[in-house]
Amino acid sequence: MDAGMEKFFSSLSSCFTFLSTIPLGASSDGVGDAMRHIYLFPVCAVVIGLVAGGIGYAASYFFFHPVIIALFAFTALYALTGINHLDGLADLGDGLATHGDSRRKIGAMKDLAIGTGGVGLVVFGLIATYTAILSIAYIDPSSLLSALVVGEVCSKHAMLTVSLKARVIHDGMGSVTICHTTPVKYLISLGVTLIVCTILCEVQGLGALVVSTIAALLLRVTANRQFGGVSGDVIGAANEVARIAALVTLSGVFSWMHS
Repeated sequence: MDAGMEKFFSSLSSCFTFLSTIPLGASSDGVGDAMRHIYLFPVCAVVIGLVAGGIGYAASYFFFHPVIIALFAFTALYALTGINHLDGLADLGDGLATHGDSRRKIGAMKDLAIGTGGVGLVVFGLIATYTAILSIAYIDPSSLLSALVVGEVCSKHAMLTVSLKARVIHDGMGSVTICHTTPVKYLISLGVTLIVCTILCEVQGLGALVVSTIAALLLRVTANRQFGGVSGDVIGAANEVARIAALVTLSGVFSWMHS
């Protein structure tokens, strides 16, 4: 194999290892390698969405009720992506629920114990994600595959949207991500995301990208106001928030088209 291609696939493996539970292996500097090639996040998202959506799509051929179809897809999605980003959503919830200045809020986010705000936001996020998937399964099970791919691609690109030229509030995974999210890498990620969204869902896909990007920007503005900048928890939460925004958008558009 050509050295360039070998390096590309090694970097892709590192990104998969960072973003998912897929055991593809990684280079000796796995996290660093993934961050240097952060523009590959949407490529990894395509595979994650294909597997999760494919499981839900396959379930529809066995005449399962949409509730069960959505459950298969939902379970596969989180089995593939793990709970790292959900943990970020939980920490974000704790930070937002804490009264006081930004230092106190950041302290709540760093606390290993999950508070009421974190539990509430995670429960809301899981219900919203499942409900959006269920809505799509009810409307048109055949569109579940493309919808989950688009949702996943938008969610990964949103992590770069939150990170680009963001203010760092403390050292950690967030600062590393922000450091490696350059304008060029962001544009590459945006290009890949645009292509995937338009090929799979056409105008609806573009709508999902726009809405998920707006959601990510609103999250970034909120983080700046509440915490004084962006952390790894905020970036992880952006993944969950943007996925929900994209899937809800697709659900709404599909519903309107089939009405």
